[in-house]
Amino acid sequence: MNPFFSKIIPVICFFVLGVVFRGVKLFSASDGHFLLKLVFYLFLPALTFLSVTQTEITRSLMIIPLIPILPVLFNFLLASIFLKFFPQAKSTAGIVFIAGMIMNTGFTLPFFEAAYGMEGFLRAIMFDIGNLFVIFTIIYYIAVKHGDNKSISKKLIIKKFIYMPPLWAFLVGIIVKLCDFKVSALVTDFLNYASEPTIPVIMLALGLLFHPRIKNLPKALCVVSIRMIGGLITGLIIVNIFPFDDLSKKIIIASCAAPVGYNTLIFAALENLDEQFAATVVSASILIGIIYIPVIFLFLS
Repeated sequence: MNPFFSKIIPVICFFVLGVVFRGVKLFSASDGHFLLKLVFYLFLPALTFLSVTQTEITRSLMIIPLIPILPVLFNFLLASIFLKFFPQAKSTAGIVFIAGMIMNTGFTLPFFEAAYGMEGFLRAIMFDIGNLFVIFTIIYYIAVKHGDNKSISKKLIIKKFIYMPPLWAFLVGIIVKLCDFKVSALVTDFLNYASEPTIPVIMLALGLLFHPRIKNLPKALCVVSIRMIGGLITGLIIVNIFPFDDLSKKIIIASCAAPVGYNTLIFAALENLDEQFAATVVSASILIGIIYIPVIFLFLS
């Protein structure tokens, strides 16, 4: 078997297991949310710290968190053009914007780790940090503008940043790396144990959360195309403009092409946007991403 597929197929199998477990009612969507919280607050920070401390940090790597703003702005433009030709109700238009802009980098992380190891994972995490910043500022602002609320909850935004363990793990890792601090074997062993379940648990949780719904499927597929194809085009342009190393280029291209993020559903619920259309877009995007993202990785390899 091709070495690439031997690494990627087990990752996809965990997603399928999640879908099956939910289908037979062994687990529910709430269990998926719990697993993602566990990943976000424990597994991912441990893996982030190890990745930072065990990988050489270069100047070009520090630029990666700034990159996500570019595909977001480009897809905002594409969404605006789409809505000009196909006007939607305000609540649905909000989904077109935010779904086209939110990158599900959590979906691509397992593929990065499987295909490129620690070095690839570190670059993906740095991209994800910039992505989260954009999600809870610019994109959340757009969601509010299309929802029922009259003002943005500044407390919510601040809270999201204070409780971002991967960001803190990244910053602590940078300090340890730059100051050449020695990490004890006990701490390293704990972090190794804590980081090992990250990839299978992410994919298992995404499988549990996957719940196909259908509302305006043709328009939903247009939004998915804005997110994934528009993102792919932006990624290709970026790596041909900026002097990144080859591995960083691969991570940027695949990250920009990521499926629609689950935060689309969260923002839809918070701001009373079109939740059923949001669910259709997210479900279709994840289903396509299961094939689309591995193909991109295969092409890049």
